[in-house]
Amino acid sequence: MKIIMNIIGRQNFMLAIAWLALLLCGCSQDNQGEKLYDPYNAVSAIERLPFYFENPESRAADVSVASETHRLSFFGWGESTDMCFTMQLPDDVASYDRVLLEYRMGAWGNRPGEWDNTTMLFVEDKSGERYEIARAITPYGNSFNSSWSKTFWLDVTEYLPMLQGETNFYLYYGGWDATDKRAHTLTVTLHYYSGKPSRNTVFVHKLYDSSRDGNSGYRGWSYGVAGHDIEDDARLGLRTIEVPESVKSLEMRVAITGHGHDRGTFVERDNYITKNAAEFDENFYKFVINGNLQESVGHIFYSNADNYYQAGTYRYDRANWAPGNPINVQYWSIDAPKEGYGTMTIDLDLEKFESKMSQTNAEGVAQYIVEVFLFGFDK
Repeated sequence: MKIIMNIIGRQNFMLAIAWLALLLCGCSQDNQGEKLYDPYNAVSAIERLPFYFENPESRAADVSVASETHRLSFFGWGESTDMCFTMQLPDDVASYDRVLLEYRMGAWGNRPGEWDNTTMLFVEDKSGERYEIARAITPYGNSFNSSWSKTFWLDVTEYLPMLQGETNFYLYYGGWDATDKRAHTLTVTLHYYSGKPSRNTVFVHKLYDSSRDGNSGYRGWSYGVAGHDIEDDARLGLRTIEVPESVKSLEMRVAITGHGHDRGTFVERDNYITKNAAEFDENFYKFVINGNLQESVGHIFYSNADNYYQAGTYRYDRANWAPGNPINVQYWSIDAPKEGYGTMTIDLDLEKFESKMSQTNAEGVAQYIVEVFLFGFDK
């Protein structure tokens, strides 16, 4: 130390020490503010409501586009039979920072339809690919009259690149309760709000789509039927994704609802009596990202204790849905390693289940309707 001081001089030596201390302090502060990537904690839940009972925006919409009122009836089994309607949306959406979907349930004829049935609304992007933008379950309609309606609000801002110009939408309704005297209806209105976006959607990727590839007959994948494992590659298997360099943040939209009244066995639950899977029994899903099992776990469950009055079992808890409401969509953030997302693998795993049924389309078979998408943003 004394030799160094003699060479560079005491004053220069003290300046060098001070500069080094500042440099180390700055690095320490930078490291404290930087989130270190943990490959086993790359997925985290986003605190986001799946829908609102009132308009969450205090601003007035700059543009609102409404569809016709659509009578819901069974249109057919496959996607080719879904009811198509077209909406003329704004041609340029760069100046909007939020889009809300107003989802209005109503009655046709004397009253709504009788049963709680699945309604799926898809938007078609400009390449012809369909993405589910909303899913809801109709209410038990016997307690309502011809003037009944119920409105919900969904934030669909991440879909903004699809919601421009002439846009096709498709409706699936999984019920036969429409008659010449009564039926459920749906009216869709899109509200656009002007502002500078905090981020832009630059990447959309479909991970899982049971509507297109379902084996249960109701746009779902059967659960636990021997020889038809829901974790097979054709269903909830491993997916490999190429994420563009432009993506700086990545989110996963998970829409899973359980249906059926199967009394099979949850293999990993000791001394457990199944509660009519998969509609009335909870389940959990795990993430495997790039081969690493994540600590975060998704819960397929929705409490209906505060659901509004209907003529049926409207207060029974269900697998991510409630009669007369949009479903419980769940959102997850996926961290990027230091080198960026690049090529990554994602796998979703449900609990092991053995069905009582031998056919994937048997009446009451446990099944899940699954639509899981990735949205990538530039910030």
